[in-house]
Amino acid sequence: MRLKKFRISNYRNIIDTGWIDTTDITAFVGPNEAGKSNLFEALYCLNPYVQGAAYHTAEDWPVDDWKGRKDADGQTVCQAIFSLSSEDIEALFDSSWIDVDEDDDEKEADNNSEFEAITSTSKILNVFAKKSYGYQSEFYLADEDANFIEVPDIGLDPERVSEWIHENVPKFVLIQDYNFSGTQVELDALKGRLDKVGKGNRHQLSSEDQTILIVLDLAEIDIDDFVEKGGSAEGRTVRQFDKRAASAYLTQQFQRLWTQKNVKFDIDVDGPTLNIFAEDEIIGFPVRLNRRSTGFRWYVSFAWKFTHASNGEFANCVILLEEPGIHLHYTGQRDLLRIFDSLANTNTVLYTTHLASMVDQANPERVRIVESKNHHVAITHGVVSAQPAPMAVIESSLGLTTDLAGMLGNRKVLIVEGGTDALILTKLSGVLAKAGKTSLSDQIYLWPAQTSTKAPMYVAFAIGQRWDAAVLLDTDDAGHAAQAKIKEMDLKEYAEETGHDFRVLKMGDAAGIKKTDAAVEDLFPDDWFLDCVNRAYGVAVRLEDLPLDGTTLIAKRVATALKARHGRDLDKKLILKEMLMEFDSWRDIKDLPEGTAVYAEKLLKKIEDVFFREVAGR
Repeated sequence: MRLKKFRISNYRNIIDTGWIDTTDITAFVGPNEAGKSNLFEALYCLNPYVQGAAYHTAEDWPVDDWKGRKDADGQTVCQAIFSLSSEDIEALFDSSWIDVDEDDDEKEADNNSEFEAITSTSKILNVFAKKSYGYQSEFYLADEDANFIEVPDIGLDPERVSEWIHENVPKFVLIQDYNFSGTQVELDALKGRLDKVGKGNRHQLSSEDQTILIVLDLAEIDIDDFVEKGGSAEGRTVRQFDKRAASAYLTQQFQRLWTQKNVKFDIDVDGPTLNIFAEDEIIGFPVRLNRRSTGFRWYVSFAWKFTHASNGEFANCVILLEEPGIHLHYTGQRDLLRIFDSLANTNTVLYTTHLASMVDQANPERVRIVESKNHHVAITHGVVSAQPAPMAVIESSLGLTTDLAGMLGNRKVLIVEGGTDALILTKLSGVLAKAGKTSLSDQIYLWPAQTSTKAPMYVAFAIGQRWDAAVLLDTDDAGHAAQAKIKEMDLKEYAEETGHDFRVLKMGDAAGIKKTDAAVEDLFPDDWFLDCVNRAYGVAVRLEDLPLDGTTLIAKRVATALKARHGRDLDKKLILKEMLMEFDSWRDIKDLPEGTAVYAEKLLKKIEDVFFREVAGR
């Protein structure tokens, strides 16, 4: 079961967000005080992993409608739609059939017929959920338009359906407090604080206290029993086994999320005092957790809370993370994004950020902009906002400064896969121009994306800004994947406003390269590129040494041969240095390698056509 979309209303600075579509991973980008925390806190209460979280009119009702607070009870705050997979639907029906007498063949046939209809492609089942002021969360079965389904009409027992939904709807895990210090804890004092609020109100305790209680829960330790054992020698001995089991389990679960180094935990208890030690496998010496970095301690808290919420399965949760990675180094932030990808196989991940490095450029469809309009939260799907604060994050992730973004808005922009593409095209254009051949207009700006996988993010930005833009992609699997992702974007409005479709050029077709696959290096003869490689590496790879493995990309074939024959990876920066030395010797079109001028001119003419002649012809 996956969170498909949600809607928040009547909550603090949120009047009504409208429906917010979610993907398996969704990034909410916006400045401080825009309302990102309010958004997540309202959503968390729908099905929190720590029971007891609720809405309070005295604190949560919008202040600019304060008189309406007297009628708040029953007012909806959170609505959500969860989609059911085919496996979910099958499990639902298996557990919830209305009992049929053994001899009632007609009724059983009707049940089977309903199941077949539901599981066909024409029928979609969802779970609709809502939570209001003064009420518990409600869940019911709904169709694709969120209309209530009378479950007896499809052969299901309402009570069993309700039980199944409550057992299977994902738990929400909210991680927003980064102050888990890891300092020592006096268990008897913690027990006193828990007794004061009641075990059913653990959410009222500090994040620090909640995390320690989670440690005890994961070890299946009752705090009352644990404290009592500390009062006798026998009890303290038995307690040692409990804490060792907890240490081993927490180490195992943490390692599933922390990939940078192997760490072992030791939960140490001396009398009523609990300490947590972390030991790096390489160093082999334990250090108290409070002496570790803030980023490491955040990971610890996240790992253990997530383990607790998912019963150690790391599945079927909606994970709400506020500003994750803020205390991590850049490489740690990229690791965290990769962990999100892994977790998204079995969970839904929603996170807020104002860090450019935490925006995944390969997936623009994941971005939601959080803005403040008339002092209320507004959500924008996509990577463009009219407000400068969220756009600063997006522009920074794309390598744009404010002045450059302004300049590009007044130019024709060709997005290319990388800096090498831009350099090579610029050089070839200059040589062709000297010979009076077709070259790039000085009105066209080459904007390098970092890779083909990140090109759709650049495209999404250009489309959102309504720039006169196009993208040039390699003719290979990665280029085809990027093209497919671009097609998934909503381009109808862009075409209506700009008068043309967004142009996607493929290297092979645009340059007339007679290869199945083609990249910028394939504008040159294979033997010329191979000579550059041999000079860069001091080797003597021959054309006949290159594999015939289904691709015609010269760089990919050379990389395979170089690895197989010399155990070395192809570094395009080294190759580019050799290519630049060749470029410096090109003064005239006759200096270009054989066939390069033909490919280059055809490519540049196609680029010119889509920016000038295509528009003029309309």
